[in-house]
Amino acid sequence: MCHCKPIKKWIVIPIWSAPSGVSNIEWKLPANVEKVIGVAFTITDFNGVFPVSKIGEISLLANERLSHPLNFDVYNKPKLRRVDKEELELSEPIRSGTRVEGYYRNCTDIEHQVNLYLHCILKHE
Repeated sequence: MCHCKPIKKWIVIPIWSAPSGVSNIEWKLPANVEKVIGVAFTITDFNGVFPVSKIGEISLLANERLSHPLNFDVYNKPKLRRVDKEELELSEPIRSGTRVEGYYRNCTDIEHQVNLYLHCILKHE
């Protein structure tokens, strides 16, 4: 049995969103992802100011849609220097080679990109 320190990695999933649109999320995780322990978001590529604080909603499914670990309202915040300071804790075991699926709903009339950061624990080789 290995008493090694867990290997952690952030996986970034970019999501482009049309004004008042819904963007599908479908991202194949690497086969060595064992668990998702957190999630964070940044908002990029927008012009102007968001007229509301809630800018969207994100919903994630994992393990061939057998689990629904996240349904979350995304709020406008200043650009983060460190996403781990705004990380939401999760504890989602992942089947090898599965996909993360779901959607992002843009609640504004402004086109923008959301970067979804999955904080993962990787299997030891």
